[in-house]
Amino acid sequence: MTDIELRPICDAIGVEVLGVDLREPLDPKTAKAIEQAWYDYLVVLVRDQDLTLDQQTAYAANFGKVAVRHQSTATKHEQNASNALMLITNVRENGKPIGTLPDGEMMFHSDTPYYENPLKATLLYAIDVPSHGGNTLFSNSYKAAETLPESIKKRIGTKKALHIYDYGNQNKTEDSYDISVHPHYFHPVFRKHPETGRSALFVSELMTEEILDVSPEESRELLDFLFEHQAKPEFVYEHKWRPGDIMMWDNRCSVHARTDFPRDERRMLRRITLEDEHPVFAGEPPLQEATVE
Repeated sequence: MTDIELRPICDAIGVEVLGVDLREPLDPKTAKAIEQAWYDYLVVLVRDQDLTLDQQTAYAANFGKVAVRHQSTATKHEQNASNALMLITNVRENGKPIGTLPDGEMMFHSDTPYYENPLKATLLYAIDVPSHGGNTLFSNSYKAAETLPESIKKRIGTKKALHIYDYGNQNKTEDSYDISVHPHYFHPVFRKHPETGRSALFVSELMTEEILDVSPEESRELLDFLFEHQAKPEFVYEHKWRPGDIMMWDNRCSVHARTDFPRDERRMLRRITLEDEHPVFAGEPPLQEATVE
């Protein structure tokens, strides 16, 4: 077994794994140790890696089935490289982006909650980063759920919410949520993690449009409260990328966001995702904050 070290990043979320070279295949015990750290800390960081796309994909495959991109949303550059690849980049050729989500900030979200079977995991590898900005914020959705006021837990405990996204617009607008056009799905507000059994708050500012079975006014009131709550600093880690960083996060129990960055500076990160072998389970409103042992 590789002699790895786990170093928690902060109190809120995340752990750094030291002592591993991802250019080489992981032995089963090391892969299992990293997977357990991922369950415990939600986000796993490995720094100072020099990875090809194939090596990144091989690392991802230790933890599940690598997902295939919906080709209608992929650029020709991405399609030519791999049917699993998404380039998060502002690099353009002939004036057209070679990847996806090129510029600006993004509000908190998980990946693909607008599908019946959202992605389990996302692995993002940094190739080029700007001099400042373009950071990724991660929020712990377990902690967000556990620390909600009891009155709010009771109001949303058995509710579902509508998740929807306009691929052509990474900023939320009134025109972004036409269910006759854009992919959408209804999921429980509290989601039970299939491996840990813990309940997470499964909403996000970018992609959750309404809570069902309440009035539009109450839905808006509740969502505004939940969005503000999950963005509290005590739940959040802000990652400042360095080339060679690879982050793996759990979309079932975390949300992430992006800060703005200079548009004239190159930013490129390589994204691979994992399918979820489990359906979305409804969770019970957590009664008290749990601790990682």
